[in-house]
Amino acid sequence: MLHRRRQRLGFTLIELLVVISIIGVLVGLLLPAVNAAREAGRRTQCVNNMRNLGLALINFASSKNSFPNAGTFNETATTGLVADSTITNSLSATASTQVTNWLSNWVVDILPYLDQQDLANAWDHTLPYYYPTSNITGQPANLSIGNNALGVLRCPDDTSAQPGQGNLSYVVNGGFSLFHGSSTSFTAGLPNSATPAPGFVALDWGQPVAQRLGVMFLGTSAGSFPWDAKTTPSGITDGASNTLLISENTLAGFDTGGTYSGGKATNWACPLPNYCMFIGSPNVCGTATAGASLKCGASNTLNAYVTPATPNDSSTLWKQANANSATNGDYINGGQNAVIKGSYPFSNSGHPSGCNMVFCGGEARFISSTIDGTVYAKMITPAGSKLPLGIRQLPLSQDAFAN
Repeated sequence: MLHRRRQRLGFTLIELLVVISIIGVLVGLLLPAVNAAREAGRRTQCVNNMRNLGLALINFASSKNSFPNAGTFNETATTGLVADSTITNSLSATASTQVTNWLSNWVVDILPYLDQQDLANAWDHTLPYYYPTSNITGQPANLSIGNNALGVLRCPDDTSAQPGQGNLSYVVNGGFSLFHGSSTSFTAGLPNSATPAPGFVALDWGQPVAQRLGVMFLGTSAGSFPWDAKTTPSGITDGASNTLLISENTLAGFDTGGTYSGGKATNWACPLPNYCMFIGSPNVCGTATAGASLKCGASNTLNAYVTPATPNDSSTLWKQANANSATNGDYINGGQNAVIKGSYPFSNSGHPSGCNMVFCGGEARFISSTIDGTVYAKMITPAGSKLPLGIRQLPLSQDAFAN
């Protein structure tokens, strides 16, 4: 008698395990590619936002013949001394004595160029950015306007951003000092911050030199004080395509109020420099014995100061502009583990190996966090060829940062 073999209706255990293993391998192979694609998409959106901001700033400069202030303050000084200015006091004195003079920053100035004319029209330039009421009946207050979430101001990789708030992931080039008018440490905004953090001092090379080191600075609403400085397009003598205009900083913008704002809430309109601009490392300063005429802080002179042996040499001090070491934390992306807003006024992104940056000519590039410090210093400085001989910069080859 013949017997029919029973037909199997499913997988054996071994076959099931093999299939699961194959699926696991495929998922393991595909996930990195998917994550990389998502990161590339976020980075592209980030770059597009920055290009729009760069174009707005360039259009502003073309219309006004100068770039706007990085941050704008109401000035009450009558003596004409920068030491008595509202800006100097805002960055060193108890914050509560100066907050009424904190007006706005560069974002407010370019709102019309970002298709935000309604917000620009409603903004009251005579009142601080945090003011909760308006002088005009029916108009929104500055605080309400500045707390609007604008997508163009936020990078998708900025994990510190808060939904529905006035976030700002992008900052403008302030050179190598938070305030070009006086020697100010990076701890600006900290109430009673008389002593800078260890290893962080400010360049004290005088205002004419400081103005050649950056593009946008702190200034006053009146625009008529000796420390008001504007960069014109023609003043970028090293070339607009070689000079940085915007970088990322995930520790700028919105905060409910912290150490570096004297407890005052911040948003994309806050004029404090560590919330709206980036600087190069002040670690080009040190305790070298040469170059005494170019001091850093009260008594320190230039770090690794070397008078060029020939006009074809650059001073070695600039390599410290992006030096990653145990004692130097202010390099590109050196603040990725920091969480306090305003604590890191340097280029800092949510990307793993560098920052997106926009140049004064409108070009956008991804700059590696390991870029040579001398190259990075030249990218920050719009008029390095016009600096005093001891710190003069030679022309920048675009091959040094192109990727």
